[in-house]
Amino acid sequence: MKKFRKPFKFYLTLFILSSVLIIAYSIFKMIRDDTPLSDLYSTWFIPLFFILIYWSSDWILDKIFNRKQKVDYESKFLDTIGQKMRDANAFLIEDYRRLQINQKFQASLKIAYKIYMDGEDEVFTIEKLEKKFKKDTIEYKAMQFVVDYLKENRDLNGKNKENKV
Repeated sequence: MKKFRKPFKFYLTLFILSSVLIIAYSIFKMIRDDTPLSDLYSTWFIPLFFILIYWSSDWILDKIFNRKQKVDYESKFLDTIGQKMRDANAFLIEDYRRLQINQKFQASLKIAYKIYMDGEDEVFTIEKLEKKFKKDTIEYKAMQFVVDYLKENRDLNGKNKENKV
């Protein structure tokens, strides 16, 4: 989704720039045309109104076009596990690349996510995930992080209520 709102720094910079231009214009008009200061008060509000209109239109467009933005729980699940793996500092960059292209490992991650969301059943269990890879492989080490995370987040009945939408 495209983000229409800009950072606060953008609006502040635009406000300062337009205010400087309006002040320069006011000084020019007072010197060149001998315009009284009271006639120029109304022009000093132009930068404020311009920025408010600009910000509100960006805010409205952001609300209109991003209202159906859904939270990607699978991505959050994978990010959490990835962060635990990075914090453990047990893998090299090549290991991460190897895990990304390994189809068997990626399928196991999808099964792990299903277990995380729906709990264990006859077909998908944590024990099966643990036994899926040989013990001396990188995939096995990585799967241990997934299994540990699944074990941390299961309830007594095998389903985790926080995981539901």
